[in-house]
Amino acid sequence: MTNQLIKETSKQFSTHILNSGMECGISQDITDPQGKRVFLKAGTEITEKIRLKLNNLQQEGIIGHEDVISLTEDTSNENLLAPILDLAKTNPVINNFQLNETLVTIGDFIKGGSIPKKIIDHLSIFSHLNPSAYQNTLVNLVFGTHIGKANNYSPTELTELISVLFFENIGYARLNNTMKDAKLVHPILSKEIVKLAGLESKLVLESIEQHEEKLDGSGYPKKLTQIHEYAQISQIANQYSRITRKSKNINTAIGELYLLAEGFDFRTSQKMQAIYSYHLQRPLLAIMQESIQTDTHRQAYGNHLYDQLSKVIKWTNTLNTNNPEMNFIQAKLRSTLWVSESSQQPFQIKREELKDNQVCKMFINDARRLVLQISQFANYFNKILHYPIKIDNISTNKEYFLKLINPII
Repeated sequence: MTNQLIKETSKQFSTHILNSGMECGISQDITDPQGKRVFLKAGTEITEKIRLKLNNLQQEGIIGHEDVISLTEDTSNENLLAPILDLAKTNPVINNFQLNETLVTIGDFIKGGSIPKKIIDHLSIFSHLNPSAYQNTLVNLVFGTHIGKANNYSPTELTELISVLFFENIGYARLNNTMKDAKLVHPILSKEIVKLAGLESKLVLESIEQHEEKLDGSGYPKKLTQIHEYAQISQIANQYSRITRKSKNINTAIGELYLLAEGFDFRTSQKMQAIYSYHLQRPLLAIMQESIQTDTHRQAYGNHLYDQLSKVIKWTNTLNTNNPEMNFIQAKLRSTLWVSESSQQPFQIKREELKDNQVCKMFINDARRLVLQISQFANYFNKILHYPIKIDNISTNKEYFLKLINPII
């Protein structure tokens, strides 16, 4: 089945090369079945006349769908690296956070000259065919490599991770986007292209095939629930770039990412399945919280969370006697937040204790987790129970609480 997929997409790949506007030629001698008569010699530049001859040879059955067309213009390492460096200058997240070491690591990988020409050709066609998708691949490459470095990956592990992140979408270079299920098969196709190009690492190949999988089984193509760490990092980087590039979501991005990796439904007391391992995303969460640079910033953030949760406590006392479920959830929130039912002091600490840096850190972690749990049922209160959580007499929703944990206050 996989071999058939490769054959079926070879003609499409050749078509993409011809339509890309890039210089291309014949990759190998085209001969009769006996190899005695040479119709076109390797290296022949493809003009309109040669293109017609290729079509005739295909119609006559002399050649099939195998790749007989290749790029002839020199795609140097600098050609691959330049768009990444340009991206670093224009992307606000990459530009604002110091990712210089990450960019150097990627540059060393590219300059090392270990990328096979077939892969370079596919990357070139992919970049011409779908510039926006290619740029997104580069964003994921930077963020994903940063995760690897922050998790103290060895040079070998970083090379493997970069290979996964950089090559995982090259299947699109062969696909017709109008083809049914093109998106679903691209991980399989990317893996086979990399394999045919000469990369033999089983871990890299399997991670490429798994890069669209999620731990909760909602990914594709195989709906796996166990995936390699490199594939998880790819998924984290993809979710991160997807969220941060949508300006309307930037103020809720931290909360959204937390919930993807760690969820607990406070209302039902059930753990929700994550789509990747929580510990892997910490380096990206650190990027999004870079405004917390000093103890003063941290205390301001802690006080902000303290004040907002104090208002939630105030709301829990506005009992709705007509709704037993609402009364139960409000009582549950009070018992979670308060030392006791009779106490007017929220939490297990006093506000003054936030001046202690260590206490403040622990409080922020606990408070943030609770705010996220509240966010998961805030819309349920609005739409199902018709009794929203009110802060300063204003009805709130999930987005409101997701914004609360943004440290930019």
